[in-house]
Amino acid sequence: MRPIRIAALGGSLRSGSVSAAALRACAARARRAGAEVTLVCGTDLVLPPYDPDTTNPCAAELRLLSALRAADGVLLASPTYHGGMSGLLKNALDHTEGLAGDVPGYLDGRSVGCLSVAWNEVAGASALAALRTCAQSLRGWAVPMGVVVPAGTEFAASGACADPRTARRLDILTDQVLEFAAMRRGGASAETVQVPQLSV
Repeated sequence: MRPIRIAALGGSLRSGSVSAAALRACAARARRAGAEVTLVCGTDLVLPPYDPDTTNPCAAELRLLSALRAADGVLLASPTYHGGMSGLLKNALDHTEGLAGDVPGYLDGRSVGCLSVAWNEVAGASALAALRTCAQSLRGWAVPMGVVVPAGTEFAASGACADPRTARRLDILTDQVLEFAAMRRGGASAETVQVPQLSV
């Protein structure tokens, strides 16, 4: 049986983006558990404004839709801009209208983990709620854990998070996406996904 496949979307165009670093940390944990991860991050998400009348999707849109079609689970990460997700990520999610005619359509049946990055906890929680609402509107299964990463959080070049509390929450988020995806596939976790044990 093939490995679990994860599509990891998000980040920002900012140099040293904390949301991109957090997304890469989650991706690294998923890979250690045996999953295949496609990272669509930062400049990969630079797409033209979504136009429902467009008949010739660009290469970046085709890559995005291909990653989502192949995925068993999805990770979404965004900086918080004025209490919501970034326009970069929202526009990319608007382009998932290209999955409407699939069977199943949109993100139906896929586990979705969401994280936001914010200086202000209230704004971060609002952005996180927007991500979860968008995931559910696309028929994805938003996993119970959601994470607001403090904007000043540091990540090592290896991807390790310097803040133990945030690191543990990101681990739980990633593990839930993997576990829900495995359950959807009928017990694949026993064969292909070895989720690392969390230290308490």
